[in-house]
Amino acid sequence: MVGLLACLAVFQRRRIPRQPIQDQPRRLTKDSQPYRLLASGESGKENRPGPHCSNLGGPRRSSLHLAIQRGKIGGYLVIAVLAMATSAFAQSEEQIRDYFERFPEADANGDGQLTRQEARAHRQNARQQDPSRGDNLNSRSHISGIEIMVSVSPVKFVPLRSSDGIDLSFAYRVPEGEGPFPTILFFHGGGGHSNLQRLKSNLLTQPIHTRFLERGYVTIASTRRPYWKTDDGRPNGFYDAIEDAAKVVEKAKSLPHVNPDQVILYGGSGGAILAVATASKVDLAAVIAGEPATVVPLDPREDQKSSPAEYRDVMEDPAMIFTQERRKALHAWMKDIDSPILLLQGKHVGLYKTNFEILIPELRSLGKDISSIHYADVTHGFYWGSVKTGATLETVERIMDDVTAFIGKQIGETK
Repeated sequence: MVGLLACLAVFQRRRIPRQPIQDQPRRLTKDSQPYRLLASGESGKENRPGPHCSNLGGPRRSSLHLAIQRGKIGGYLVIAVLAMATSAFAQSEEQIRDYFERFPEADANGDGQLTRQEARAHRQNARQQDPSRGDNLNSRSHISGIEIMVSVSPVKFVPLRSSDGIDLSFAYRVPEGEGPFPTILFFHGGGGHSNLQRLKSNLLTQPIHTRFLERGYVTIASTRRPYWKTDDGRPNGFYDAIEDAAKVVEKAKSLPHVNPDQVILYGGSGGAILAVATASKVDLAAVIAGEPATVVPLDPREDQKSSPAEYRDVMEDPAMIFTQERRKALHAWMKDIDSPILLLQGKHVGLYKTNFEILIPELRSLGKDISSIHYADVTHGFYWGSVKTGATLETVERIMDDVTAFIGKQIGETK
């Protein structure tokens, strides 16, 4: 702000060139307009509008008159900048207060007031410790997918909405052949909603998605409502998202190339626990769950603003909130699962405790079929083939072999 005001002050004090304006050559643009911005590639630095620009239409003005006009303009600019700065400052203060209400722990010195420096440090720390960073929708870096021409396997879209208006439209691709085919229905990570363009991109470029298509599976990329409250006020909630997912599955089973008895859910993190829970609502051949975010149904936080990073305390010590009441809430839907589940686990960090101390033991206590495979030296999101997690091409190929072998046991064939 200080630098901007200083620049404006210099602009006002700047002298008018000694050469009289009437002696300066008047240049017109090639379309004979007296004043316009030059297009890219046109030469002539002097043609750019600025303090020395004389390419103005109308009668020539004296240096004194022009200086006065510049002074007025400079004054107006100062007023405008001050007004914008005041508005931005007020907005910033409001954002700081809102951030303090959501994250009181950001007040590092405990003085009851949150500074911008404290808020910035808290945000940076949260990013570094966010266990979903390798899994969220913005994790674009990945091992190369298998290129399958869209002329052979085009991306198709299916419009779908929940009863309360959430857009559940999904995208899918069909392999070569007559079908019907076994089908992999993907649930993306995180706790948010995705759009069709991103779902399409996943089907075209992601290493896991494209490898399943190459092996003869229909591949479907889907979404659901946010798990937590959003600024736009759309309906949210994990348990309602289960209903969304079940609706997507039933719609997918009706597609002409899909074998309805061979539908497999494949989810990561927030999408993995959604896949597990959806198995309580619909019949499935199998569920593949990449490090499921069991913390979400353990502590749903519906109608609250939240994020995966805010579950760190629960991940570090899940037993502190795992009461008998919460166990009953989990068992209420776990008891209806009738599909085999394969859990993919990387390093023993992040969501490891909630899955191996709560999810797996509780499912097994109810007689459910759940097994796990461990992958060393990779972190959250590796099951998508994200290189940021330490995954390599070898990791991706091993995942594909492990998962397709598991699926083959359930549907009677190996792809």
